[in-house]
Amino acid sequence: MKRIHLIGRVVDQITSEEGQAHYYDKMNYWRVCFANTNPLCIPGIEDANEYLCLRKIKDLLWSKSSTEDRLRLRKLQIYETRYDWRPYKSMANSFIGLVSPTGKQILPEAFSDVFTQFDAIDKLPDFIPVSNGKAWALISLSASPVLVTEFCYKMIIPERWESRLFFVQNKATMKWGALSIIWPFTNVSSRRDCAFPCIKQIMPCIADEIYEDELMTEESPTIFFMTRVGKKFGILTDFGYSEIIYDSYETDDEEYSFRLICKDCKRAHHVDFWHPDGK
Repeated sequence: MKRIHLIGRVVDQITSEEGQAHYYDKMNYWRVCFANTNPLCIPGIEDANEYLCLRKIKDLLWSKSSTEDRLRLRKLQIYETRYDWRPYKSMANSFIGLVSPTGKQILPEAFSDVFTQFDAIDKLPDFIPVSNGKAWALISLSASPVLVTEFCYKMIIPERWESRLFFVQNKATMKWGALSIIWPFTNVSSRRDCAFPCIKQIMPCIADEIYEDELMTEESPTIFFMTRVGKKFGILTDFGYSEIIYDSYETDDEEYSFRLICKDCKRAHHVDFWHPDGK
């Protein structure tokens, strides 16, 4: 998917028809440090089990120098970079479930459609989208799966890098909003950190489109999002959103800050990544 130019920024599409078709393209190719279009290998159950076994002894393989250990480490690296560890759909009585590459059933066959664009070996996400044929909802991938939203969305798109955000489309208005995973503590007096994931709305469904943008920070790019309503724009981060009333924005990447600009205002509105609403 080609990046597009909007208000002086170069952004990736997410919620548009083009964005939805190609947003997860990166998951189709080798996971290496150079751009490539090498397709991933489809593993069998034996491959998945061998990969899990090699992962358990990875540190030992690095510390040893025998030919056999070097070959095993090379095999592990190939598994890590060249194999497709996404789950696959299973079907029973016209209903769809989800199965790990190891053959383990992740979700029962109880849905009209399920989301598959995630690594089912390295770390299962806390929540994924499922459809009942009329709408989409979020469900937990716990031992006993639990719906954490109603079936009330036209579409749900999990953010592709950190998987902490979900872009959701209202069925009635077709507008887009965002949900976030938070981890509230269950006992403030406990000596141990006890927290469980839950879902919080961080932007109501008010945007026509959402795009992916980034700050070029020192260690790695920091992702944030451009929101649009008509010809007006705003920003969205993990911590909230600005009003969608601006004509453009500029970034100070080192300071993680933004100048939100209205043409008819003398001064720009200054916000930062952690306080995109300016509060």
